[in-house]
Parts: sequence; structure tokens; C-alpha cells
Amino acid sequence: MLESIRRHQKLLQWLLLLLIFPSFAFFGIESYMRNVGSDADLIKVAGASITRQELDNAVKAKADNLQRQQGKVDSNLVNSVPFKQSVLNEIVQQRLLAYELKSLRLAISNDALSRELMQIPEIRALYNSGQFDVQRYKQLLANNGMTVDQFENGRRYDLLSRQALTSVIATGISSRKIAEKISQAFEAEREVQAIRFSPADYISRVSPTQKDLEAFYQANINAYQSIESVDIEYVLLAASPKEDGKLFAEKADILANMAYEQPDSLKPVADRLKLNIQSVKNITRAGIQGAADHPLNAPKLLAAVFSEDAIKNHKNIEAQEIGIGKVIVARVVAHRPMAALPFETVLLDVKKQVGLRQAEELAVQAGRAKFDVLQKTPDVISGFGPSKWVSRNKPADLTSIAMDAVMSVDPSKLPAVVAANSTGGGVTIYRVSKIQQPMSADPKLRANQAQQITQLAMQAEAASYFESVRDRASVKLINQVK
Repeated sequence: MLESIRRHQKLLQWLLLLLIFPSFAFFGIESYMRNVGSDADLIKVAGASITRQELDNAVKAKADNLQRQQGKVDSNLVNSVPFKQSVLNEIVQQRLLAYELKSLRLAISNDALSRELMQIPEIRALYNSGQFDVQRYKQLLANNGMTVDQFENGRRYDLLSRQALTSVIATGISSRKIAEKISQAFEAEREVQAIRFSPADYISRVSPTQKDLEAFYQANINAYQSIESVDIEYVLLAASPKEDGKLFAEKADILANMAYEQPDSLKPVADRLKLNIQSVKNITRAGIQGAADHPLNAPKLLAAVFSEDAIKNHKNIEAQEIGIGKVIVARVVAHRPMAALPFETVLLDVKKQVGLRQAEELAVQAGRAKFDVLQKTPDVISGFGPSKWVSRNKPADLTSIAMDAVMSVDPSKLPAVVAANSTGGGVTIYRVSKIQQPMSADPKLRANQAQQITQLAMQAEAASYFESVRDRASVKLINQVK
């Protein structure tokens, strides 16, 4: 019911997302730091505090909404500082908008409100022979948990917000001429040829010394570490298909209690319940690879096994239910912490890495030398590959760095050469010989670019506008989100 109202609200939500969010992306919540106050207060907007309790309530509401939309929500995400900070940003944005609406002293007339409400089919249907059914109107709102005042004040606020935000949008819309000029720049084509100086071409020319290898090993010791692992013993209580649920619950209680009361061994509880003590060696924090359904791969169990207490004291961990009708208790028998691998063990990889780095240096040196020569003689084409036309719309195999270099060439000074680092190492020299505009433009691509340019213009204008609102509202950070 009242689905139309929710659809109307999406426009306002989109405007808020488009206009207010970039303001915070550009300036950051950190810029609101001013002073320190009560730990219960987080931020003050126009003298009014946003408290930790208010944030906690908003975080819970946001999590509940995500739960309804997605079916499940990662609790670690909800409890993280970035998630809470994003919710706090939204609260601040709402406060800033309310502050601005109050300062603008805008008003919505009864006629304007009536016209707005008539856009909602459920309300329009309440007119009968030119008469509005007030009782059915009240009942409709009551069925949705609202009073008339709550509903109409909310619609007034939405209309006021839309007025203010669309005014900001109007000042930020770019001209068609600007969009056309930018599209032309992206369409401009340049004829290029390339010479690649790749490390692979110089690998045969390098010969690392023992001193080079040892120095690299020591400098990169953290990259040559063994993976932390443990050896584990465990007992698994699994209900049989025909087993009575009450009997299984009693066995699970015995397992949990005995494992806790006799924590130095699994043998007593295994004997009592006639369970096999199983063992697995070399389990990492990632679990047992290639066996996703293994009971020891349960995330909660792995966290308990790799806890400091389990590793240090070798006690039975707390019994854990890892599925319907499955309870497990485990203990760490041996622990192998992460440690540096011997130099001899990783020698082949060290040789490979040092050789690649030395080959990279040779390739860059050769490329720079060639570039210095070609800058003086750009007409020379010897050694260059076949020519091709590239543009920002059609970069071919050029990286963004290479494209920036090619596009930086002065059109009045052709031919010219530029250099850019290559993907995978080394350097590539590009010879730019000609520039042209394509015979025709892609209408669809131009339309998309014009839309993006308009959005960027609106975001830039909004960022500036809401930064001024922030200053006038005297936003101050009191305490950090925890």
C-alpha cells in the first residue's frame, strides 16, 4: 500500500546521492575536526549534537534495511568503522539539508501540497463525485503507521528538499557546447608507432652475483616466509538419521561439558561417547585447501583453533555446532609459526626476481638512450613498429599513462616522440606523426559522454554549494567513530 509514495521518494534520494555525497567525497569528514567534547557526542551541526546513541540506532536501522533487501548482512561489515562512518555522513547530510531549508525560509502552499498528493494514485482514488473522503484518507495513512500531520509534513519536507536541490542542479548543468568540445577531444585520433624496450629482451645479458642475491633476500625477507600452521586433534559428534533429537542433545551436552572440564585431552570424552579421535596436520588459517566441506573449515572453528590461548596452552577449545546435528571439539597438538624460509630453499625464485630487476634496469637505460637520440631526430622511423590510429575513445593497447603522453604532444610540432613506462616493466617510445578528427562521431557515445559531463558539473557545483552550507552550519567533529 502507498507504493506510489515510495516511488516518488526515490527521486529525492537520487538527488541527495548525486549532490550531497560528492560534497563529502571531496572534503572528507575529517575536515570537520574542530575541538573535543563529551564522549557521547560525535558531531555538532548548527549547535545540535549527533550522539553515539543516535548513530547506533541509525546503524541498526540501516542494517535491518539491508537485511530485508539482501537476505543477510555481514555483521563484521555492519560493526566496522567505515560502515558506521558512512551512516554518520548520511545523518550529517540530512542535518545540513534541514539547516539550509530553514535558512532559506521556503514554504509549500496548501494548493502545491494538494497537487503533489494528487500524483499518488491511492490518494487520487479517495475522491468520489468531486468530494474527498477524509475518513478513508486517515484510515489509509493509519494502516501505514502515519497520522495526517506526519504524512503531510513529510511530503512538505520532500517538496522543499526537491526545490532546493533542483536549484543547485540547475546551476551546475554544463552547456552543450562544452560537452561537444570535450567529446571532440576524446575523438581526436593520432597516428603512432612504437618501440618497446622489454626486460625479457635483456634477461640473457644479466648475471646476478651471490652478493646481489643475498642482499635481495635480506631486503625482501618478509616475502619468503613459511605459512603458519597447526596440527589438530578433534572429535566429531554427528547425529544419525534415525537418532532421537533429545538423545543427541544429551550427548552434545556431555561432549561440551567433558571437553571443558578435562581440557588437556580428548580421550576421556572420546571413550565416553565412543568417538574416534581424528587428526589433521598442517592446517593454515585458510583451512584445509580442496576440502570446503571438511568440518575443520568452519570459520568460527578456525578462529578458535588459531586463538592465542589454544596455540599456547593446547587446551580443548569450546564445543561448537558446525551444522545441523554436528558438534565438534578440537585441540592444537603442534604449532608452527610463520618463519623465514632458508636462503637455499628460495634461491631459484631469488635469482629470477633479481634477474628481472636487473633486466628492467637495462631495458629502461636502453630506452632512455634511444629516446634522447630520437628527440633530436624525430623523422627517423627505423626500429618502430607499424603505425596505428588511437584516440581516448579507442586507445587500442595503450595504457592510460601512454595515452596521456601521446595526447600531450604539441600538434604544431610533428613528428614527435614521447616515452611511457610499459605494463610488465620496461619502457615504450611512441612516435606521433599525424593528427585527425574522424569523419563521423558515434551519437550514442557522445550522448553518454554529455550525460557524464553534466553529472560532473552538477557534482562540482554541489560540492561547492554544500561546503558553504557546512561552514554556515558550523559543523564540528567532537569525537571519532569507534
